[in-house]
This record gives sequence, C-alpha cells and structure tokens, in this order.
Amino acid sequence: MRTIRWIFPAFFILAASFCAAQSSVEGVVKTAAGEPVAAAHVSLTHAAASVPAQKTTADANGRFHFAAVNAGQYVVKTEALGYFTRDYQMVLPPRETVSLTIELAPKTKVTENVEVTAQYQTIDPSRTGSSQTFSHEQLERLMDPMVENTSNLVANLMPGASQSHDNFINVRGNEFSLHEFINGVSFLDNTQPQFSPGASPQIFETVDLMTGGFTAEYGNRFGGVLDITTRSGRDMQDHGSLNFRGATQDNYDLNAEYGGAKGKLGYYAFADGFSSGRFLDPPNAIELHDFGSALRGTTQLDWVSGKNNFKLLLMGSGANFQQPNLPEDQDVGRDPSRHLRQQTAILAWGHSFSPDTVLSSSIYQRVGSDRILPTSDPITPLSIGSRSTLTVGAKSDVVHLWHGHVFKAGVDLTRLRELESFFIDGRGDAEIFNLDASGAFSFRGGVKGGQAGLYLQDHFSPFKNLTVDAGARYDYFDLVDTHVQLSPRVGLAYHITRTKSVVHASYNRLFSPPPIEYSLLASFIGNNAADPGQRVGNVRAYTQNYFEVGIQQELHPQVALEVDAYTHTGHNSFENHEISISRLFLPINFNTARSSGADVILNVRSLERLGISARVQYTLARTFFYGPVTGGFTGDEPLAPGQRIQPAFDQTHTGTANLFYRNGWRGSWIGTALRYGSGTIVENGPRLDQHLTADLGAGFNMWKAESRRLDMELDATNLTDNRYRISKESEEIPIQFAPSRTLGGSLKFYF
Repeated sequence: MRTIRWIFPAFFILAASFCAAQSSVEGVVKTAAGEPVAAAHVSLTHAAASVPAQKTTADANGRFHFAAVNAGQYVVKTEALGYFTRDYQMVLPPRETVSLTIELAPKTKVTENVEVTAQYQTIDPSRTGSSQTFSHEQLERLMDPMVENTSNLVANLMPGASQSHDNFINVRGNEFSLHEFINGVSFLDNTQPQFSPGASPQIFETVDLMTGGFTAEYGNRFGGVLDITTRSGRDMQDHGSLNFRGATQDNYDLNAEYGGAKGKLGYYAFADGFSSGRFLDPPNAIELHDFGSALRGTTQLDWVSGKNNFKLLLMGSGANFQQPNLPEDQDVGRDPSRHLRQQTAILAWGHSFSPDTVLSSSIYQRVGSDRILPTSDPITPLSIGSRSTLTVGAKSDVVHLWHGHVFKAGVDLTRLRELESFFIDGRGDAEIFNLDASGAFSFRGGVKGGQAGLYLQDHFSPFKNLTVDAGARYDYFDLVDTHVQLSPRVGLAYHITRTKSVVHASYNRLFSPPPIEYSLLASFIGNNAADPGQRVGNVRAYTQNYFEVGIQQELHPQVALEVDAYTHTGHNSFENHEISISRLFLPINFNTARSSGADVILNVRSLERLGISARVQYTLARTFFYGPVTGGFTGDEPLAPGQRIQPAFDQTHTGTANLFYRNGWRGSWIGTALRYGSGTIVENGPRLDQHLTADLGAGFNMWKAESRRLDMELDATNLTDNRYRISKESEEIPIQFAPSRTLGGSLKFYF
C-alpha cells in the first residue's frame, strides 16, 4: 500500500479527471463494386436529437472517423454527389471503436428526388467476445417490470442469468456476478437489492450486458459486466417524463426525469420513490414481514467546449426494509429490519489532442452503509450490526489510433475503507455461529486498503476480415489480504462476408478481489472458529482461466442467431453463506471451481412491416466446486481435499423469451416475457422443481399533442402465480421462494 499512497497525490495532480465512456466510429464509404467514394459527407446524429453531433468528409480513400463520441443510438447519414443518400442505424457501445462499411448506390438517371435507404448493424464483424448492447430507446420499448431494476434487467436479457439464493444473480458459474461500470468507472459494491436499491435502468443511455471476451480494461469481478452510460440532457432537448406505476403486493413507483441544455451546459435530473410488499425473496410461499421502500436520485451536468468536455454525475439512494420471516418467526413477533444508504460521485474530464488521440480521466467516490436493526421479540435469534464502506479513486486512460491500430492504456487507483460491527446472539443455537458455546459473539473491526490496476490493449486487423483484441493488465489488491496478478487477454473475430457470419474466440486470465461486503466478519470467523479444523483463514481473491468460442449468423436483416460456448477453471472460487436467518451473507472460498456451458440467442430486432420484435435465449451450464474450503466462513462441516459439490446456484437449463407486437394505431402494443429454469440443487442432493413463469403487458397512447403525450400500460407478472422454490443453500438455511403474481399498470406523461 506504500506504493499506492505515493502514487495517489501525484495522480490527482497530473490527471484531473474523466471517463465519459466515449467511443469512436470509423468507416469507409464505397460502391457495391468496392470503389471508394471520396468527399462523401458523413454526419452522426443521436436518435433523440435533430441536430448532428458531428460531421466530417470522407478522404480520397473514402475513409472517415468520429472521435470522442458518447455511447448511444445513432444514425450515420452519408451523402455524395451522384449517389443516393444512405442512413446507417446503429447502437454505439461504450468505450469501443466501431468500424462501418457503407455502400452507396449511384443514381441511374437524373432526378430531383433523393432516395434514402436504411442499413442496420445486424451482427458486429469486429466483436471478439459475447455481449448484448441496449440503447435507452430499446429499453423504453420493454415492459415496466423488465426494467424495474438491474436484477430484473439481467434476469430477462442476459443469457444464462438465473436467480440464486438470497436475491443474488448467477451468471456463468459466478455468484458475485453483476459488476457495474458506470461511465467507465467500476465499484466493488454488489448491486443486488439487499445491498442497495441500485441504479434505475431509466437513467441508462446504453447498457452493454457482457458475458465473455473481456478486454484488458475490465478488471475485478466476472460472470457478467453491466457497462453503463448514463443519459445526457443534451440529447433530451428540454423534455422529460412523469411516471406512476401501481400494482398488487403494495408495489408503487413514482419517478420523474428532465433534461436539456443551456449554451454549452447540459443538465439531467432523475428522482424515483418506490415501495414493495415483497422486497426480498421470502423463506415462505406467502410474504411475511417483507415490506420495503426506497428513494434514489441522479443528477448529471456536462459541459463541452472545443476539445474539452466535462461531466459530473451524482447518484444517491436509500432503502428501509423488513427482513422476511418464517411462519414460526411471524407467530412470535420477529421484526428485524435494515436501513441502507449509498452516495456516488464521478467527476470527469476528457480532452481530444487530435482526431486520433483522446485522453479520458476521472475521480470518483462512493459511500455506502448498512444498518441492521434487531428484532424486538425475546425468542428468535438476535442480530445487531452495521457496515460502512468508503471508496475514493482516480482513473485515466488514453486512446490513440495509428495505422489501423486502436491502442488504449490506462491506470485505475482506488482507496478503500471498510468498517464492520456486529453482535449476534443465537439464543441457544450455538452451532450456527461455530464460535462460542453460548451461541453469541460480537465483532468490531475496520481496515483500510486499496487497489491499483494498469492495462494496455490493442484493437487491430492484421489482414482483411480478421479483428484482434490483445492486451494485459496488472492488478494489486490489498484489503484484508494482499493479492497480485498479471492477466493476459486475447480475442479474435473473423468475418465471413459471403455467409454473413462472424466467428470469435477469446482467452482471459481473470482476477476477482474478495467481495468487500462482510469480508472482515468472514475472515474473523475463518481465523477464530471454535473448531480448529474450520480455521481456514481470510477470504481470498478468485483467479480464473476463461475460454470462449462463438459464432454470430445473420439470418435476415434485423434477425441474428448467436451461439457461444465457454469453460473456465479457477482457484478460491466464491460463494456466499448466510448466518442462520440473519440475512448476513458472508463470502466463502472453495479450493477449485470448474464451469462450462453454452448460450444460444435468437435476436429479432423490430421488423417494421410485421410490427414484431423478439428475443429468445437458452443456456446449458454446469458448475462444480472442489474442497477444501480455503477462506472465510466455513458454515457446515469442511470439505475434504478434492471432494466435489455443486453450489446452490447451479442450474442446468435456463431460458428466457420475450415477444412484442406493435401496431400503428395509437402506438398500441402487446408483449410477453417468459422465464424457465430446470431447478437448482440442494447440498449436492436432489434438484428443486423446474419452473416456468410468464409476464404479460400491453399499452397504448391515450393522448398526444405535439411533443406531449400520455401513455398507459397494463402488466401482469408471474401470471400463473407459480411461487416456485428458487434455491436452498444448506440444511440450516431456509429456502427462498419466487415472487407471487402481481397485477398493475402505469401512466407515463411525456412533456
């Protein structure tokens, strides 16, 4: 940590800060015969704006380039004398360079009319990993329950994502999986509801759901990465919305947003308040003592002047909720609750030295707290505790384009402080704590540490139709323990133009620091267990070797099929273990993990003539953990070396499907979302029952006048009221049940 302390002040002085998740677009304009079209006029316009964000002119070889572009949904318009105009529609992912080939058709006869033809990016010929990028406009077209929070978004749209015990999400054999990048900045805090209300998908300009083929700039947790770009008021042109949603189970949500620009300053604000009678997955088919309410808000200011741009993002959230009961606990009046708070700030600066060189830097901060309020009854287990985390960091990277290469180098430095304080009394049940014969213990601790990451990567094409991503990163993490790793990463993509196919493969060496939530408590138990055989030491970092291969196939313009297969092995794999019914989830390490699977994705973008859009996903996967337990809270009897178990989140078959039909009459639509799971396992025993749930939604425009309109939506979630058993971690931990049916609707006023 001495090195980090020395670097930090210098870094703040030298790289006063930004990371606005900016991308670039390059391309070539040519004819169908392959001849370049020189001096073509190319413009880039955001889907929500009427004025182009950037304009340029193609050079003598037909090439053009847009640097420092914010992620989002865009139209690339190309015009040239003697050719018909062409519009190219695309969703630009964050911090990527997208290469386009735009073909112009020559005018065959003299005419004053300008024919505009449209072209879509059905498959990405340069993508070396598996990811799905969604724009704000695409998210707006989904049913409200699908985008209520990041967990719902991932469960419906990320291939293979399945519910795990205790409200966690499992992605590709990793339970601590949803790792968020917000405007290029990452935090180690979990995004599941029990740790924070999370960011609302309504503030996303784009979100890239990544499952494999991670380039060197992505560090820390893996399984799934949510690469998020937040909305800018510049694209909203002094418009906003006011939304109210109500449903059974005490589900209410009121939110509003507004954005615009005044001169060089763009501004955006979002506020949301919601409640639910089913805040967490309950240990009973009927929700008992499970009400929660939360507030969250976002403000973003961005300023652009010449070659410089600045962005300030402020986010805050708080939640008060009850901890759900078993029927016997409800009978004796068990009433514990939790208070969660979180504030985030990211200050950003970007500078374009030239069209080929862009500097992006940022300083960021996050404060989070979790306060556990004890039960007032004198019988059931008692938990009192608090946890607070402080994150302060700085990040900077530079992108340089040189002779077809896109070089990117960056550094990310973070200081962490974790404070934890707990008193737990089993009231006669000593076994669940494994520390004291009385069944009670107290713990208070704090630690300061941090992490440093350095990376270098290159995106290039060594010959026609082949794209290579190659890089490496160095990670140093020091909190409870010190962990260091050098991680090479390489990805390949080959575009078969004749069949409109892209074959890709990647290898990643991954490094995941321990979860910061309850790492102190887990390590304390791992060093002080009453049974010497269960003193396995501190929670450790998870290291993996990750392989992926896949193919994208364009079946029809706007229709694509993708198949991805993966396998990864690792040491000190993570799982979380709950202490009794306290809802304290402590990390635990297993010596080795092996996971493999395959995803099949059929994506039908909006077919305008039919009014249909659809997305179907299926995943086959298996995950195994091998003993012994190597760190943290052992919980049950320790595993023998080499002993194999299947973790509680393992599910062999997972599938999702959503289908929407839209009609021109008042913008009416109807849609459905299906989720299937073959059942998770119970302590290496029988699997829980398979399950299928269906959501149904419909909506239409009630009133419209110029830029103002009022929309209505009606929704039914879990239509058949299938309250299936999600998972059961172990014998001493209660099972968790899926949500019951809700019926509701919303009114959305756009102005």
